[in-house]
Amino acid sequence: MHIIAIAVRASAGRDSHRHHADNREKTGMTTAVTEFTVAAPAQGAFEDNFTAGMRTALNDVPGLRNARLLRPRKDAHGYLAVLHFEDDAAFTAYTSSEAFRAAHTDPTHSLSDDNRVTVFEAVTQV
Repeated sequence: MHIIAIAVRASAGRDSHRHHADNREKTGMTTAVTEFTVAAPAQGAFEDNFTAGMRTALNDVPGLRNARLLRPRKDAHGYLAVLHFEDDAAFTAYTSSEAFRAAHTDPTHSLSDDNRVTVFEAVTQV
């Protein structure tokens, strides 16, 4: 298994559609997205184990607003684990926490063929 981490940062006040800017809430929220490729025979076990692991490892993480595991709708193998943090400080603290280590030593990861992490900073929220 290997992880490719890509950080994408944008100014919290930037809005390419200036005429809509007054109708949008500006936010500094940070979102981490991990994409997992899972072969069809392992998908059920992956979902069960990953969901249980998220509930255990992510319970009470400071600054974590929510976490979701998204399943592909049809004949695809890519799952997305999406974690929304209040800000970059909360995300950074999580990456050096015991909860992070526990989540990333979970044997469920061995059910995936590949994964990659992308980190986003929210620019606007409608």
